[in-house]
Amino acid sequence: MTTFLAVTAPIYFFAPDSLINDWTDKIFGLTLAVNVSAHSWIGLNYVVTDYVPKISKAMVGPARLFSAGLGLITVVGLGKIAMNGQGGIKSTILALWRGNDVNDKVNEGDKELAS
Repeated sequence: MTTFLAVTAPIYFFAPDSLINDWTDKIFGLTLAVNVSAHSWIGLNYVVTDYVPKISKAMVGPARLFSAGLGLITVVGLGKIAMNGQGGIKSTILALWRGNDVNDKVNEGDKELAS
C-alpha cells in the first residue's frame, strides 16, 4: 500500500491534463482516496496500540472505533472530491496553492460545454 502511494501519487499529480481524461481522473482519485484512508487507519491503529493503553486500557476500544470512524470519514470525503467532476483530487489540491484560477478555468470549461 505504501509503495503504491509512493509510485502512483506523483504520477497522478504530475501527469499532464492532456493524458488524464475524466474517467482516468476518477479512477485514480478513488484509488488514492481508498489507499490514503486505509493507510491512515492502519497508522492510527498502531498509535492506539502503542499509546492508549499507557493512559487507560479501557480506552483502547473507543480509540479504535474513533480511528475507524475517522478513516471512514476520510474515504467518503476524498471519494466525494474525486467524483465531483471539477477536476477531482488533483484540481482541488492545485487550487489550494493557486487560488481560484484553477476553479475559474474549470468553470469556464463547464460553461463552454453547456453552450
